[in-house]
Amino acid sequence: MIPAPMPDLAPDIAARDTGPTGLAALRLAARLALRDLRGGIGGFRIVLLCLALGVAAIGAVGGLRAMIQDGIADQQRTLLGGDLAVESSDPLPDALSRFVTAHGGRIAHVLRMRSMLYAPHAVANGTASGRMLVEIEAVDAAYPLVGAVASTPSRPSGQPLFADTDPPGVLAEPIVIDRLGLKPGDVLRIGAARFRLAGTLTHSPDNAGGVVLAPTVMMDRRALDAAGLLQVGALANRSLRIALDGPDMGRSARAAELARAIARQFPDQGWRIRGVADAAPGLTRTIDQVAQFMSLTGLTALLLGGLGVSAGVASWLEGRGCTIAVLRCLGAPARLISLTFGLQIMGLCGVGIAAGMAAGLLLPSVGVHALAGLLPVAPARTMAVRPVLLAGLFGALVAAFSAILPLMRAAATPPAALFHDQGRRPGLDRAGRIQTGGALAACAILLGLLAEAMTPGHLFVAGFLGVALAAAGALALAGLGLRRLVGRMVRHMGTEHGVLRLGLALFAQPGAPTARLVVALGAGLAGMATIVLVEGAIMAQLRDQLPRHAPSFYFVDIQPDDLDRFDSVARAQPSVSEIRQLPSMRTRIVAIDGVPAERVPATPQTQWALRGDHGLTLSATPPPGTQLAAGAWWPADYAGPPLLSLDAGLAAGWGVKIGSVVRLNVLGRSLDFRVANLRTVAWRSLQLNFAFVVSPGLLSHAPHTFVATVTTSGRPDQDAAVLAAVTDTLPGVTGIRVADVLAELGTLVGRLAVALAAAASVVLASGGLVLAATLAAGWRQRVATAATLRALGADAGQIRSIWLVEFIVLGLAAGLCAAGLGTLIAWLVTRGVLHLPWTGAWTDLALTLSGTLVAMIGSGMLFCRRALRAAGRTRS
Repeated sequence: MIPAPMPDLAPDIAARDTGPTGLAALRLAARLALRDLRGGIGGFRIVLLCLALGVAAIGAVGGLRAMIQDGIADQQRTLLGGDLAVESSDPLPDALSRFVTAHGGRIAHVLRMRSMLYAPHAVANGTASGRMLVEIEAVDAAYPLVGAVASTPSRPSGQPLFADTDPPGVLAEPIVIDRLGLKPGDVLRIGAARFRLAGTLTHSPDNAGGVVLAPTVMMDRRALDAAGLLQVGALANRSLRIALDGPDMGRSARAAELARAIARQFPDQGWRIRGVADAAPGLTRTIDQVAQFMSLTGLTALLLGGLGVSAGVASWLEGRGCTIAVLRCLGAPARLISLTFGLQIMGLCGVGIAAGMAAGLLLPSVGVHALAGLLPVAPARTMAVRPVLLAGLFGALVAAFSAILPLMRAAATPPAALFHDQGRRPGLDRAGRIQTGGALAACAILLGLLAEAMTPGHLFVAGFLGVALAAAGALALAGLGLRRLVGRMVRHMGTEHGVLRLGLALFAQPGAPTARLVVALGAGLAGMATIVLVEGAIMAQLRDQLPRHAPSFYFVDIQPDDLDRFDSVARAQPSVSEIRQLPSMRTRIVAIDGVPAERVPATPQTQWALRGDHGLTLSATPPPGTQLAAGAWWPADYAGPPLLSLDAGLAAGWGVKIGSVVRLNVLGRSLDFRVANLRTVAWRSLQLNFAFVVSPGLLSHAPHTFVATVTTSGRPDQDAAVLAAVTDTLPGVTGIRVADVLAELGTLVGRLAVALAAAASVVLASGGLVLAATLAAGWRQRVATAATLRALGADAGQIRSIWLVEFIVLGLAAGLCAAGLGTLIAWLVTRGVLHLPWTGAWTDLALTLSGTLVAMIGSGMLFCRRALRAAGRTRS
């Protein structure tokens, strides 16, 4: 029904053909927009949901990331344990402590190593004979320099962390106490010494430096000596914490100067010196990687929402065709039409964006609460407003980019077309195309600039936007090409094909929304395909490539004099089938071909290996399972200059070739090794592997320990017997049951899978909204088509069959395009952003696309059923 002219507004419009300008035009457009909204917002709810979902996703991810990063920034000094930390696997000289003290620094010594903890009873809950692997943190009386240790029962202020008792006291994390069924006062055994459980360690200030394989037990540094664990070659990490007194202003500069002075005073040492900016590098990298993936999900949802906005705005304007026609007949110029409905769309989109921003402000607090206990630092409690504001602005630009073209088309449509041919979308004239193109280009540039502001320091979001726009263009071209191809097929088909020919004809008819539908559906499917493939690559790294034939145990810190005894004890167990042993030392990379390790241009995947300590072994012959990728192994009786066999993956990342010289720090001495060969190492097999294998000779008589792997039948009771026999006989030996480590990893993988599934559900919801908006945009055209076919004698079943043909062709075309684009984008993200090996989850991709297409076709047919009913009512 055509609405009656509005008497109080008609004179204003008809006064001049050119219409009002300036503030008068804005007031008039606002009055028209508000009056038109009295009829409700109808199908615009989909647009609001599209924008709200995308803005909320981006704002929540950015806000949570900002809160965690602010928490890390506020606690950097505490996380490091001071202003500087000097770390080494070898004992640090007393001269270093004296040097630091002379330069005004307060110092504390911390030593970390792994060992077995023995409960006072023979059998404990769920553990092998009341024992478990723990991470010992031995500290001196000055610890902690910054922050405080929290324990239960709590200590009075000023009281030493550990009192002089016999046996010495220790603090254990809650998981140790729960698994072993301990209580305060219990007497424990670590190594060859006894300790008393003084309480529960609830918090230590420097517990975010890296990932540990076992819970922490804290003790006094002097008590560790009595345990007999610090033998020559034992795997231990020593750290000298340094705190500088004085005002906070300029403290970082003073710390940097002290670090340079230490490097000058003690050159060519294999120490690692860390400052507060490098307090928790592993945690920061993990948060950044997870945030990048979640940002990718939010951007995908928002860009898909932009397609929903475009379709929803087109449907909204199509429903107001009669109102636009009346205004045009009364003399309203195109710019007034654009301004009127632009204000409408802007206001309604603002509601959706505001709802998304409100959710983006609240969800990070919920996320912080959900992550309580999982993060080693407390996130900042203040709301992160900036990421939410940027997300809202980003949503506004996406909405503007999506609404410009439908709005310009509606404003340029003549009244006759609006009254008589509402299903057609006439094109723009040259001036309109120039204006529209300029507006779209301006929005695209602003989106790119805003993307850089959202992610300072890299072009991740801007690059993703470029890829997304290129993908949308490719889908549009594919849609146009498909329509022409189907049109040619229809011209060569005879009338005997009936329903098939009519379905294809509707798909390819002039003015059909084929390209728009292919873009909308293809983009939604491509977004889901990208998330599925990226998720598959992440999960493949953690789950699908777990070892199939891993050893049952790792035993470390075996002294050379105890090797035969270890071998006899282990082989005496009936469940043991294989034992492998190799000597082990600790090493740190100093330089590669004369370039210091910190300046080596390594790939992102191999930068980690240039930091920290690594295992090194020596062997005259290739260890079992060795696969040479380049070079040759040295002779068994080789006695020349030291040679090195290096992991081929690390060598490729560092630019190392046969003949390169790698300087390693071993036992405090820097030695040059020439690379003789490169090996392909299957790290995920968890077999006994070393990145560095050196030739015997120079290091043959250096102090070292042995590491061994033991393969058993895998039965928990028999594994418990093996662990008990070895560690009871050799208390200084640490046993690690691989099955327990894999079980913990499986739990973490399960949690990650839930998080990734939740992220994928956001994209799935956005794809569903795009589908609903796209179908709603063609509602009137569907009703008109159904009425025409009914008038020509087609029954309801034939019409449904015709539409089914159209949807199947559309779905197959969109699915094929989405599979190709999704694979390409996922490959770029996996390799270029996450730096993971590419693993095609083709089964998951096929199932996802197939299920989505079936759901799309089913939803489309239900939608068309409603259109048939509406056509029947129109006809009657």
